[in-house]
Formats: sequence, structure tokens, C-alpha cells
Amino acid sequence: MLLPKVFRPLAAHPAPLSTSFTRLALPIRSRCMTTSTIQSSEQPTSNDIPPPTSSNPTESSTSTQTEPQSKIRLPYFVGRNNLNNLGVYHKQKQGGNLKITLLKHGDGDLRALKQDLKAALQLNDTDIAINNTTKHIVIRGHKKFNVLNFLNTMGF
Repeated sequence: MLLPKVFRPLAAHPAPLSTSFTRLALPIRSRCMTTSTIQSSEQPTSNDIPPPTSSNPTESSTSTQTEPQSKIRLPYFVGRNNLNNLGVYHKQKQGGNLKITLLKHGDGDLRALKQDLKAALQLNDTDIAINNTTKHIVIRGHKKFNVLNFLNTMGF
């Protein structure tokens, strides 16, 4: 039951000073890791770490052949946003009836990127277009995950 305004206290009772400052007055212990090492009498010797061995020069040349070749230089580049994500977004227009996918941050030859996307996603000419004003590639339908998969396989 609420008391009438006349009988209510004018100010709330403050907490005792001893309990309010106890938390601030106590020392705060923090644990931190140091990167410096403690000097000990045991120093690592050069015998502990084996040097890299290459017995035959032919083995080193065959190992470079089995490694993947350097990436092919593409005429286009797809950049990332400030969160290090690729700029592929779903959009809905016309009250949700038109679903499109936008590919942003494309540089270079966007026509070549359009052709590669068209071939990889098996799209028609009418399903993919380039907006020359904003430099976005517009794809009809929600195909964000297919586009991201294509861009990841291309190395972007």
C-alpha cells in the first residue's frame, strides 16, 4: 500500500559510507601474461633445433611442382567492406515480389565478372545485369550463397 505523499520521506536514505567505498578501496588484483622469458641456466643449443635438410636438388624442384601454381591474374576484383565481408546482399522490391541479389565493390572489367557469374550460376542474359551508375551487378533471385561460393572459389 502506498503512503500518501505527505508521509513519504523527502530523500532516500543513503547507503552507509563504509559499504560504498569498500569496493573501491580494496586492491584489485589482475593477472597478466608477460612475453618476457625468465633467464635460466639452460640455454637452448644449436643441436636441439635440427636444420632444414634438402638432400637432393631434384627433390626440392619436385616439391615446388606439387605446390599449387600462382593464382591467375583476373581482369576484375571484388573488394570487401569494412567488416571484411564480401559485398553480396539480398534485396526485395515491388512489395517483396521481386527478389534480387546485389554484388557490390566490384572493380575492373565488370563485363568479364558478369560473364563468369553467368556461366558459374547457369543464368540467362536477362537474369544478370550491370548497373553502370553504381557499378553493382544485379542478379534476379536470391542467389547470395551461390555468389559467395563462386567468389570464395575464385580467391576473393
